[in-house]
Amino acid sequence: MWAYSFMQNALFGGIIVATVCGIVSVFVILRRMGFAAHALGHMSLTGASAAALLGMSSILGQLVLNGLAAIVMGLMGDKVKKNDLAIGVVLTFVLGLGAYFLFLFQNNYAGSVMSILFGNIFAVSNTQIWQLLGLASVILLIMLVISRPLIFASIDPVVAESKNVSVKLLSVVFFLVLAITVSMACQVVGALLVFVLLIIPGAIGIQWGESIYRIVAISVGVANAALILALYVSYHFDLPASFCITMLLCCGYFIGVIKALIKRG
Repeated sequence: MWAYSFMQNALFGGIIVATVCGIVSVFVILRRMGFAAHALGHMSLTGASAAALLGMSSILGQLVLNGLAAIVMGLMGDKVKKNDLAIGVVLTFVLGLGAYFLFLFQNNYAGSVMSILFGNIFAVSNTQIWQLLGLASVILLIMLVISRPLIFASIDPVVAESKNVSVKLLSVVFFLVLAITVSMACQVVGALLVFVLLIIPGAIGIQWGESIYRIVAISVGVANAALILALYVSYHFDLPASFCITMLLCCGYFIGVIKALIKRG
């Protein structure tokens, strides 16, 4: 099955997205930004609809809108409760715009909008592969630069701020990283399930890892393993790839839960 070009594109594109999501997922968990990942996924629909209105590619619309929303959310608050309020306000506004754009394009662009909602990894083109690779390079470079202070600020923001670490700037930068990652992942699993790749791999890594670097390695490995196995299952059993990815990752998480329960008992 890997001889088909569409399967190769799905594999390469999926590995790029899974690797980035595996890294970012750990910090989403540490910084308690699951709601932000979920919200940015829904905002991607508005970005894709706006792009259709302007005759642009959907991923460009997602990047622009998610990027602007990320900056606003990052500036409005860097504490959990403040962040939730900021995210909720921005999400409400953006979803309102999304509803209007969907109304405008319900006849001509329903198909493309639905693909953003649920994803279609088997439709990834060569052009999209290069787009994903470019975006992944940007994210990995940023994470390489900010990794040490970000780990410090994620574990103990109060002490980090007392040591002259710019917690607010790190918050905004990581929100932008998350926005780009969400825009990428929407091409694979869709806006409705994007938070799966941004939460569960990191959660599994925390279940099994002890150091931050081992947690990241496990998270990346789990995300890629689930992606590859999901493609295999989807191809042979005619199931949606996004569904397979979700179920496999959930099974992996529950295995960790069972292991923890047995260890306690």
